[in-house]
Amino acid sequence: MPELDFPQAIGIVAFLIGAAAFLHQDGHKFRLHLTVFQIVLCSHFILMGAVTAAIGCGISALRSYASTRTQSSPVMWFFIGLLWVMGLPNVEYSYEILTIFGASVATWSLFKAQGIHMRLLILFNSFCWLTNNLLLGSIGGTMMESTFIIVNALTIYKMYRTSKQIII
Repeated sequence: MPELDFPQAIGIVAFLIGAAAFLHQDGHKFRLHLTVFQIVLCSHFILMGAVTAAIGCGISALRSYASTRTQSSPVMWFFIGLLWVMGLPNVEYSYEILTIFGASVATWSLFKAQGIHMRLLILFNSFCWLTNNLLLGSIGGTMMESTFIIVNALTIYKMYRTSKQIII
């Protein structure tokens, strides 16, 4: 079992910040909250020595913020390309590719999807990161993605129920 040290404590702080992000049903607030979460999580991965994950989080923070300002395809493709160009050379373990792939899917969703569709793609991203965090031994990261999966699934369900009530 991983030891609870300073890097792990930062991961737990990121977990608390991130868990609150998934409670937002408003897409704009959700994206802004994700930005703050990803900045803190980036520092956790830097302290853990997980370079690929840190790069993914740093780029994702910039991407989440940019997605609050524009839905431009060129901007989206810039961030996806940046994830691969900066992340791939730093991959030490095959499972780290999941972080790049998941972040790419999340990037597409934040720029091109809305509502439940965006949330489902973010859910896929969470499963990619959960696998990485389990294999890395990140306590906060594992708690975080597990919670994100649960909270995001519940929010998707609430959004689905609300959309069905509006239609009826």
